[in-house]
Amino acid sequence: MSTANAEEAHHSSPFTRDDFAAVPYLRHDQFISLIHWTMVDGEWRYTTIHGHYLHRDERFWYLRVQGASTRLGRTEWAIFS
Repeated sequence: MSTANAEEAHHSSPFTRDDFAAVPYLRHDQFISLIHWTMVDGEWRYTTIHGHYLHRDERFWYLRVQGASTRLGRTEWAIFS
């Protein structure tokens, strides 16, 4: 497939950019962990959350955590293994 055709195929795809690059291994209902870093009193602290992956879009992670659906901002939460 030529580069032009590859780009055309990519633009018509329903997937987001990182569906094939950053975290391509995630499957629906897969158990994952996300991490969020914050600065508290001059020290870095982290929070992790564990849940079942539902999907993601450009802005959010969608998870099921303890039976409840939740969404977390992708600019604040990163995949953690």
